[in-house]
Amino acid sequence: MLPILAEHDGGRTIEALLIERDPTLSQRARTAAIGLGLPRTDVRTADAGATDTYLHIQPAHLLLTCGVFGNITINDVGRTIAMLHTLVLADGIVIWTRGRTDDGHDPSHDIRACFAEHGFIEMSFTSPADARFRVGMHRLTARPATVPPMPPGTRMFSFI
Repeated sequence: MLPILAEHDGGRTIEALLIERDPTLSQRARTAAIGLGLPRTDVRTADAGATDTYLHIQPAHLLLTCGVFGNITINDVGRTIAMLHTLVLADGIVIWTRGRTDDGHDPSHDIRACFAEHGFIEMSFTSPADARFRVGMHRLTARPATVPPMPPGTRMFSFI
């Protein structure tokens, strides 16, 4: 992701926030951002499932939840999607991933329905027949005029 950000305007105007719980991985991301000349990239070593991590940040134009929905319960998926309107701007885009399960069940259908229930329209969905992965892209179209801030001390999800 970081090399792609660096291609846009030499990375000078892109503001990015990366959240990684593992200190080794977050340090690698910090080092890479510096090496790519991305001065406005903030890498936080924090818990992405805790709402306190997002206090005092501005809503994003683009939010990636890749590698999350396949590692949390379906209840946590629903809770997380319900809170995304606090993290993205009106017309903001969320890109997400989810894989099929070993028994052939495809939870991506439930995820797509959950996005629709929470004011997002589907822009794209990729579901290759010969692969387990699914990639969805949704735009927030029903963001309230006044959005309360992310509630502190709340858990959106926990990795299982």
